[in-house]
Parts: sequence; structure tokens; C-alpha cells
Amino acid sequence: FDAIIADVPCSGDGTIRKDRHILPMWTPATGNALHGLQARILVRALELVKVGGVVCYSTCSLNPVEDEAVVAAALQKVNKSGKEAKSDDTPVAELVNWPEALLPGFKRRPGVENWRVAFYEQGGSYDESDEDEGDGMNTNGDFGNLQYHRTYEDAMMAGIDCNNVERSLWPDFVENKSSLCLKRCSRLWPQDQDTGGFFVSLIRKNR
Repeated sequence: FDAIIADVPCSGDGTIRKDRHILPMWTPATGNALHGLQARILVRALELVKVGGVVCYSTCSLNPVEDEAVVAAALQKVNKSGKEAKSDDTPVAELVNWPEALLPGFKRRPGVENWRVAFYEQGGSYDESDEDEGDGMNTNGDFGNLQYHRTYEDAMMAGIDCNNVERSLWPDFVENKSSLCLKRCSRLWPQDQDTGGFFVSLIRKNR
């Protein structure tokens, strides 16, 4: 393929302006669980695109776990495999900047390079029985207390069950993260252009 658009399944938290059911049903577990699938889809897209071609990875989520963490994990996998197969310092795939001449006036924010991973406190969760049929909102206003963890080890020490959690959720999973240039990713904030929240990145296959 000359180019591939990988608009992957996601939690959809960037669509809360148009879908009132997203926020009351939101849980960090959704993005955390989708991360592995998203990364596998992106890796497969990078395998299928031809050399010199570009993969556009996108989500309608602003959660780094579904965005930069996926891009970082996929790039590390394909570049590590390529380096083992061939003694060449050129990365198999790399992020490229958004073309400035494309869509004049388009407002984008750079990708992030550090983030924390959210979990509900043990025992905290969203209960569908708390949802009022009239407005689709959680009537008691209780979405559970969130805990944020900077590393996998921090989450383990806090008592989070990490048996089925991907280590690549965290930014420290990636070796030499600065070389990935994650700031080349684009974050679209709703207030910038009166839109929904969106994430997009362009990845070129070099060899």
C-alpha cells in the first residue's frame, strides 16, 4: 500500500461533546485494555505499507495511553526487529512532521513525551445502576477515585493488579524515547477549532 489510515478502535473520550453517553460511562480501564490491540494494528499497518509510504495512526481519544504510548510501542517493535535483521542505523519507521502547507489555519498541539497511567482505586468503578434514564448522566456524580502511576512498578506497589496490563502503557517502557520525536504527533483540542478531541500521527516507512 502507498499509504494506510489506521483509525483504530478507541475509548472515544474525545467525542464527549457530541455523545453525552461517553463521559458517564468512561473508565480508564477501557483505554488501558485497548492499548495492546491498537499497537498490534499499527505494527501490522507498518508491515503492509510500502517503503517510502506513510501510515496515519489516529484516534478520537486524548488519552496518551491510546495515542503516544501506542506509537512509541509500535515504533520500538518494528525498529528493534529491523535492527536485528539488518545492520543499518536508519530506523525502519519514524514519525514525520505534519505538512505545514496542508490545511492552512489548522491548529494542532504537539504530542506529549511523558504521562501517567490512570486506574480506579481498588473497588472504585462506574455503576450503571447510578445512571438516570432521563439525561444519561450519573446521578450521584461519583465516577470513582482515580490513581495515577508514573511507572509499572509504582502501580504494582500501589496494589494495582497488573497481571493483564501491558508494560508499554508507560513512557519508560521505550528505550531512547527522545529519538522517537513524539512531539511530531498532533493533538487536536476541542476548544482550538470548535471540534471534538482527536489524535493523529504520520509515520513513514524508511526500509
